[in-house]
Amino acid sequence: MKKLSRVLVPLLAIAAIVGIDQWTKYLIITHLTEGQEINLLSDAIVLTYVQNRGMAWGLFQNGQIIFSILTPIAIMAIIFLYIRTPWEKEFRPIRFAEIMIVGGAVGNLLDRIFRYDPATGSLFHGYVVDMIYAKFIHFPVFNVADIFVTLAFLLMVFLLLFVYNEDEFNKCFGNFPQKEPPKNLEEMGMSDSDLVEKEEEPAQEESVPEESIPEESSTKEE
Repeated sequence: MKKLSRVLVPLLAIAAIVGIDQWTKYLIITHLTEGQEINLLSDAIVLTYVQNRGMAWGLFQNGQIIFSILTPIAIMAIIFLYIRTPWEKEFRPIRFAEIMIVGGAVGNLLDRIFRYDPATGSLFHGYVVDMIYAKFIHFPVFNVADIFVTLAFLLMVFLLLFVYNEDEFNKCFGNFPQKEPPKNLEEMGMSDSDLVEKEEEPAQEESVPEESIPEESSTKEE
């Protein structure tokens, strides 16, 4: 059950993020015409309808096919990091950030694949629906998916700079897990007999070469 929840919970969270993103885009398309604006906070924040054929915040226009290829690669990379992230409690925030990034990326990817004008476009040549415009700072128009991705990125940066130490950082983004050392003699290719110390053979006495012993002179000087 625990292993199932580790898969089911993030999938449901990603589905919820994608659902919220697509629902807000549907509301904008059905209630606004392209370029129309509705004030939310006076003239500071407005709702509008923009067809974005670039990346987040309107950058790099008319690169749908490139982003349709790069986005799945980025999603797979984040999923890989999510799988590698330890399951300890202290790593839950970074897991949450990884889920938000995947959810936001999938939301915009669906737009690029399926939201296109049949008369002028085709699959993977669609546009992303943007609707929130911070008019008081003239910030590029963005959508709910962009909010999730941006907040997740800022959260990850904060965690890695101010919360996690070097060892915790390496657990997520550092060295890949190494093979565990062998736990028994069989894994080491050894047996009990290998642990028995071999009795050292007694050292053979070195034969001292017979030296000619000078004979004592039988005669003494008188």
